[in-house]
Amino acid sequence: MRPDWWADAEREADLLVEDFTARLKQKLAVPPEHIITRKNPFLFRIRATSDAHTLAKMVIDAYLSSSEETMFGGVLENIAVVICKHAKGGWKSAVGKMDLEYNTTHTRTIIQIKSGTNWGNSSQHQAQKEAFSKASRILRQGNPDLNVRCVEGCCYGKSKVKDKGAHLQIVGHAFWEEISDWDGTAEAVMSLLGKHAGNGLSDVRKKAYAEMVTFLQNKGVADKGGNVYWSKLLTLVMQPHS
Repeated sequence: MRPDWWADAEREADLLVEDFTARLKQKLAVPPEHIITRKNPFLFRIRATSDAHTLAKMVIDAYLSSSEETMFGGVLENIAVVICKHAKGGWKSAVGKMDLEYNTTHTRTIIQIKSGTNWGNSSQHQAQKEAFSKASRILRQGNPDLNVRCVEGCCYGKSKVKDKGAHLQIVGHAFWEEISDWDGTAEAVMSLLGKHAGNGLSDVRKKAYAEMVTFLQNKGVADKGGNVYWSKLLTLVMQPHS
């Protein structure tokens, strides 16, 4: 059974997902030339396609995927904040580089949210430690006795809680349960996203594929039979802007 707070959290999260898909559609609402001239023609050549329709699909999909994961990471972060707000009275943090805060008895938990565990280099991980230290100092300025608990929360990955010295790393199911006190939160989020699967994006993609094929044909990069002329694609992508 879902907790009482879930219905309100779900309605708010729905709006976040709808905004995400609207932004993806907006990214495709540009001329085909804007898309193809920003992608790597050598990469497409090594994939050995000689068909214009396959090339168009690869170009469009690569154009979207280059920013899709980053954009969706922001959506997941905001969904986590919404859930914590309704489940535990949490709020979007305004302290340093933190994303989420909430109170429990005698403790303030501050969380920096990551999509997964595979992020950043050693300097970025060091910067995270410094951010936790700075945020803790700021929070204790008005209350020296405040216990500040620092968490790196990862939305997906093998569920675990790992003590990293300066902070805890809480991953996967454990993270979603941490911010909601409900062991069904991750599954509920997956179900919520399933309601929006596609959201009309498949039709927008198909239209973009067709427009790209027509553009390639009009530019002489492909013929009516769908054959691709790679030297002409190279000229199209690499010619100086007029």
